Amino acid sequence: MVIKKSGLVITVLGILSVVLSVTYVSSCTKPLEDRPWSCNYVVCTNGGVCDSGKCSCPVGFEGTDCSVKTVEKYYGHWTAHFKTIGSDSASQLGKDTVYPMELKASATYTTFFIYNFNNNKNYSNILCKVDSVRKDIFIFDSTMAQNMFYDQYRIRGGWGVMYRPDSIAGRVWTRSINRSFNWQSDTFDYYLLNKK
Repeated sequence: MVIKKSGLVITVLGILSVVLSVTYVSSCTKPLEDRPWSCNYVVCTNGGVCDSGKCSCPVGFEGTDCSVKTVEKYYGHWTAHFKTIGSDSASQLGKDTVYPMELKASATYTTFFIYNFNNNKNYSNILCKVDSVRKDIFIFDSTMAQNMFYDQYRIRGGWGVMYRPDSIAGRVWTRSINRSFNWQSDTFDYYLLNKK
């Protein structure tokens, strides 16, 4: 009787282990479409890394496979609208200026150049850097020598936000020699429209 009971227990345990093994193996071999977090067959370019079935892109790249350079959306010809919101000269406050400006590629995938800044073709290598966290924000690189001083005009700093592929807005601070040969500080709000 003891032998029959132990044989029955061994048989039940054997059947149970087979059922559990089949269940475990089949749960590990579900088709990929049943596992959206899988990184199988996900290809991330430009140093991107797959995380839970999606590419996590490095700074300077975006898109489903990290193949799009973030700065490319800024390139093109724009209509620049600048409004003076702060100035050492009361006559400059509220002044509006409109002129063409171009954003072009630079040597890196996290920067670009502004050409014809302040409607002056001499200011045509103003370097801007895309933010490392928010890819829709960029800053003016005011540390470059040509950004800091040319023809008695200095860009002290600035930033911009791309709201849509055809609209950028921001603020820039400058310092220049005025008609009285004194240094004058100005603050501009600007927006760029009508990208071509």
